[in-house]
Amino acid sequence: MLIHTDKKAYVVFSLWLRIFHWTMVLSVTALFWTGLYIGDPGFAAITGNPEPTFAIDGWFSMETMRRIHFIAGVILTCSFIFRFAGALWNRGDRLLPKFRQKRYWYGLKETTLHYLMIPQKHEHHWLRNSLARTAYMMVYIMFFFEIITGFSMYAMIDPNGIIGTLFAPIITLFGGEYKVHIIHHYIAWGFLFFTIIHGYMAFREDVMEESGEVSAMVSGMKYYAHDPI
Repeated sequence: MLIHTDKKAYVVFSLWLRIFHWTMVLSVTALFWTGLYIGDPGFAAITGNPEPTFAIDGWFSMETMRRIHFIAGVILTCSFIFRFAGALWNRGDRLLPKFRQKRYWYGLKETTLHYLMIPQKHEHHWLRNSLARTAYMMVYIMFFFEIITGFSMYAMIDPNGIIGTLFAPIITLFGGEYKVHIIHHYIAWGFLFFTIIHGYMAFREDVMEESGEVSAMVSGMKYYAHDPI
């Protein structure tokens, strides 16, 4: 995107945060599509054989898809842990909503109106706006529940094993393995919904404000004509 030369650059996203972002993008993409496949293999349409065990070592076998799904899940879990470790190390990466501040609630309203293209009396330039902070918090909560429900289902391969024993209370808490599966499934679709909204907001900001919103996840820098709040 084109950037005005009279704008000042601000480092908004640290290298740590950018690495997490792209690791998350790749792992969630792999998890979503392999998860859909695990839920409905569709072998009749793809291979002409309705049995999931067909071509057990092939690219479209259930074994391969589950292996990719589990590996991507472990990568996501590790990146999620490192994300919090990075936030502890770098205060600027915490990006948590500041519910106790009046400015947070004011910013939430103003930013929402801005993205809905509703005219406002005053233009505000937020370095990290309240709406983004709220969305990040919701996504992290979704990550947490997606990870624990995923490991809970994986643990059922060997209910009496260490992992099975560790995650058995989760199965009980959510009312059984089937309900855990349903929660895991709907949260996955929640990620797809978030991705669509997130993509719209990022590209809209980049095109209309010329702030470098999209490229910021590579360079770490955004551009403002006025000092942001």
